[in-house]
Amino acid sequence: MDYRKPSDRKSMHARIVQELGMQIVSGRFKPDEKLPAEALLCEEYAVSRPVLREATRVLVAKGLVYSRPRVGTVVKAR
Repeated sequence: MDYRKPSDRKSMHARIVQELGMQIVSGRFKPDEKLPAEALLCEEYAVSRPVLREATRVLVAKGLVYSRPRVGTVVKAR
């Protein structure tokens, strides 16, 4: 996906939530596995840190992951 189109900026975090959420549910990221570092995800999706952090907050609210300082974002066990 190309996340750099100006028309996509409004829902950029929603697209990242959808894609990461699907990867978590499909098993690409196993329970208790850390997601890649914030910098790597920003580069992969070509977005800024605030956009990625908003997507992370949504994933936390949905109960798919939890986030801890100095640990990172970890997939919750189901």
